[in-house]
Amino acid sequence: MSKTYKYVFFDLDHTLWDFDANAEAVLRDLYVLHDLAGVGIVSEDSFIRDFFETNAGLWAQYNVGQIDKFFLRNQRFRLIFEAAGAIMNLVSDEYLKEFNKQFLHNCPRQTRLMDGTIEVLEALHAKYPMHIITNGFEEVQSHKMECSKIAKYFDRVITSEKAGFKKPFAGIFNYAMKWTGANAAESIMIGDNLDADIKGARDYGMDQVFFNPDGNLHSEEVTYEIRNLRELLEIL
Repeated sequence: MSKTYKYVFFDLDHTLWDFDANAEAVLRDLYVLHDLAGVGIVSEDSFIRDFFETNAGLWAQYNVGQIDKFFLRNQRFRLIFEAAGAIMNLVSDEYLKEFNKQFLHNCPRQTRLMDGTIEVLEALHAKYPMHIITNGFEEVQSHKMECSKIAKYFDRVITSEKAGFKKPFAGIFNYAMKWTGANAAESIMIGDNLDADIKGARDYGMDQVFFNPDGNLHSEEVTYEIRNLRELLEIL
């Protein structure tokens, strides 16, 4: 029999909002719009792969404080273009700045959600106060939630910028408890990142649901593990 919870916390990117699908759609448009083949990036698919690999590495560094928001925001596409084999003397600072600007504007306004998101949120919203805890940047997370029509399901959105701490550090969870009136013992955290979401919540004393749609192998201790969001309805 599952434990009874009073408060439900979700991660946003990769858990509810489908970052990969949304980013890919925008990048494919920008590949054509900015004629990336003309600066030496001859494979659109390889460019997409290089984006995800480089971006994931940068976010991992950001989450543990090795780089800051300014570096991530302003150097990301330079590193991605280099990895993708661009002829960098054809890529001006203004070109990269405009590419980055359009990506940051367009991506948060995409609306693809992980399979089952609306069905699950509709069901849980009737039973629990629900909140978001995210390391994503303050100014874009609200766009993602409003454009994809999921903002109405959540009472509070706790960002790392607002809290002054990133997941997996205890400070962001402590901030979330104080701001929402929740407590760790009666709360559950749902997310896709074993370190930021799962280990962070576990170390803080919260139960966790590891959302693992690809079935990746791991050795982390988790309270629950699911591959589809609809499985949450068997837990909560």
